Amino acid sequence: MTSPKRWVIIAGELSGDRYGAALVRAIRDRESVTVTAIGGPQLKTVADFFLSDCTDHAAVGLRSIRSTRALFKVFDDLEAHIVSSPVDRAIIIDFPRYNFEIARRLKAHKIPIVTVITPNFWIWNDRRSARQIARYSDQIVTIFPAEYDLYRSIGATVAYFGNPLVDLMPPKPERPIGPHLGDGTQVPIRIGLFPGSRTAELKLLLRATVDAAARLARQSPRFQFVMPIARDDFRPWIEQECIRVGLSSIQIVRPLDSEGMRQVDVAVCATGTMTLELVLNRVPAVVLGALAPVSYWIATRILRIKLPFCGLPNLVAGRQIVPELMQSAIQPEAIVAAVIAQLAPDAQRDQQRRYSDLISILQGNSSGSVINRIADWITNRSDAPRV
Repeated sequence: MTSPKRWVIIAGELSGDRYGAALVRAIRDRESVTVTAIGGPQLKTVADFFLSDCTDHAAVGLRSIRSTRALFKVFDDLEAHIVSSPVDRAIIIDFPRYNFEIARRLKAHKIPIVTVITPNFWIWNDRRSARQIARYSDQIVTIFPAEYDLYRSIGATVAYFGNPLVDLMPPKPERPIGPHLGDGTQVPIRIGLFPGSRTAELKLLLRATVDAAARLARQSPRFQFVMPIARDDFRPWIEQECIRVGLSSIQIVRPLDSEGMRQVDVAVCATGTMTLELVLNRVPAVVLGALAPVSYWIATRILRIKLPFCGLPNLVAGRQIVPELMQSAIQPEAIVAAVIAQLAPDAQRDQQRRYSDLISILQGNSSGSVINRIADWITNRSDAPRV
């Protein structure tokens, strides 16, 4: 019998952890592999050897010294594992700020690299950094059309099959108009609060989000709140913030499945993959985008980065799909105004139409499972599609 191939898969965020676990399952349907993983709870369930959970270390803005030291220790452990158990191939699923360091260590051991989801260089057309990704990647799997266009333009071996999120959370049909303050009823209005899945995001967005919820609760007893949390250790922090503003009409729960998300009438959400989940579930949303102040100053004043939008739905579509607030505009009163505006019937109808357009982009041009098509390509069972 042929010995199983040895693969390493590395994910730096919870969204990448989900994609990675699904991809491992699809690869195992095609060939025998032994998997060593760095990632989060879902990769841990499918890996033969799990080295570390790093999904809370990715910083929003400047890297912390503590996080960097912890991650470099993990990378040291990865190298030691590679030396003791040689690896046939590695998959890097975007690991913010550490992709190059991980690739450098893997290439030192002559390990072929598949990059699945690249850093956000495509957003600001950073061709220099994209070329660095292309140089060390034997294959690149992109999940957005503009991301694909950038890497194709520099001659990378790249493919776009659609966004794997449509496999994990299949798109729902347009939803009917939900409750709103002018509907003449006392039906509760359920607001989802998603201020981030990482400590750094919560530091930037939690207080303003909770303050806005408290203002809405004082405005009408119809408002009820649900806040899904990625980690149980966030709960005391969030509860303390709710006590501070007297917000009692809130449920703090584990992450919502698709059915739970469909019970939300409008969401306030940190920019990131969760915004796309809201789109796929047809939940009206307001997006918040923030960097640490020093990082924002460097990005705008030194690097001169100018973006038309901060929310992924808007960046992918190239136009406003969801309303967004960024940096200093993230104030409780502004969040409240945006939520009330999104509940208006006309706003709900318009957003459903815009969601349909974006969902078509995320589904790609081919039929069938996006994750299965990715697995076919990286295991050399199919060619990359023409986009």
